[in-house]
Amino acid sequence: MVESLDVGVPLRTAYDHWTRYEDFSSFAKGVRSVSQGDDTTSDWRVKVGPSTRNWKATVQEQVPDERIVWTTDGPKGTTRGCVSFHELAPSLTRILLVVEYYPSGLFERTGNLWRAQGRRLRLDLKHFDRYVTLATDEPEGWRGEIRDGEVVVTHEEALENEEASEGEPEDEEYEDEEYEDDGEDAEDYPEEDDEDEEEDAEDQEPAEDEYEEEDAEDQEPAEDEYEDEEGEEEDDEGAEDEYEDEAPRPRRRRR
Repeated sequence: MVESLDVGVPLRTAYDHWTRYEDFSSFAKGVRSVSQGDDTTSDWRVKVGPSTRNWKATVQEQVPDERIVWTTDGPKGTTRGCVSFHELAPSLTRILLVVEYYPSGLFERTGNLWRAQGRRLRLDLKHFDRYVTLATDEPEGWRGEIRDGEVVVTHEEALENEEASEGEPEDEEYEDEEYEDDGEDAEDYPEEDDEDEEEDAEDQEPAEDEYEEEDAEDQEPAEDEYEDEEGEEEDDEGAEDEYEDEAPRPRRRRR
C-alpha cells in the first residue's frame, strides 16, 4: 500500500505529531489504543474491518524530520512500513506512507481484509491531516535517532545539540562585529597619521619661511654696507676732484 498526504503545517510540526503514537487513538478511527514501551517499541491495538488485532511495533530506523521505518509482529500477520516527510514549502509538508502486509491466517489472506486495510489507512490519514492542521499547541515530539533498532541519539542529546547549533550563529555574528570594529579602527589610524603629517608639514613650512626671512635680513644689510662702501668711494673720488679743482693754476710768465 502506498499513500501520500499534503498537510498545511511546517515539516517539523508534522513529524513531531507523528512521533506521538499514544495520541493516534484520539483521531484515528482504526486505532483503539497505543502504549509506549521504550523509545523503540510500542504495543498497538487496532481495528481492521470487523476484527481487532494486537501488534507489537519496533522502530528500526528513525531520523528526525526525515523518515521512520518500523516492523510489526502479531498472531495474524506482520507488517513493514516506512513514512517519510518532505518539505514542499515553509508551511506545507508531504507525507509518503508505504506499508507491506504479510498475512498468516486464512481470513487475513482474503482480498476483503486487504481492501479493508487500505480503506482504513486512507481514512486515518485524512483524520491525521485534520488533527494536525487544527491543532493549536505545538507538539513535543521525540527528537532522538534510531539506527538498526537501537537508539544512537537520545531525545535529550538531540535537544542539547539543537540548542548548541542555535547558539553558534550568534557567537559568529559577535566575532564578525568585533572584526568589523577592528577594521574601522584600523581605517581611522591612517587618517590620524595623515593629519599628523599635514600638521608637521605646516609646522615645517613656517620654519623654512623664517629661515628665508632671516637669510634675507642677513643679506640685505650686507648689500647695504656694500652700497655704503661704494658711496664712500664715490665721495672720496668727489673729494679728490674738488681738491684738484681747488689746486691753483700755474701763472704764466710775462714777456
